[in-house]
Amino acid sequence: MSYDTVIDQVKALPESALEDVSKYIEFLLYQQEQGRMAPLVESDEVFEQKMERGYADAIEGRVKPLDEVFADLNKRFA
Repeated sequence: MSYDTVIDQVKALPESALEDVSKYIEFLLYQQEQGRMAPLVESDEVFEQKMERGYADAIEGRVKPLDEVFADLNKRFA
């Protein structure tokens, strides 16, 4: 199912169902991420280093343009 199809189907739902749909989608994304993260084992120190690098990148303007972020999300759910 494509990202656009999911969006169209969600838009067609009654507003009263949106909270449940949101929770379900969050759950599905959580499960997907758990599968991806399972092989990832890193110490708190390594995690902190990665976070500091990401923060420094953001401060220095080394970020991904928003349209690329949305394009990546669209591919992810296509």
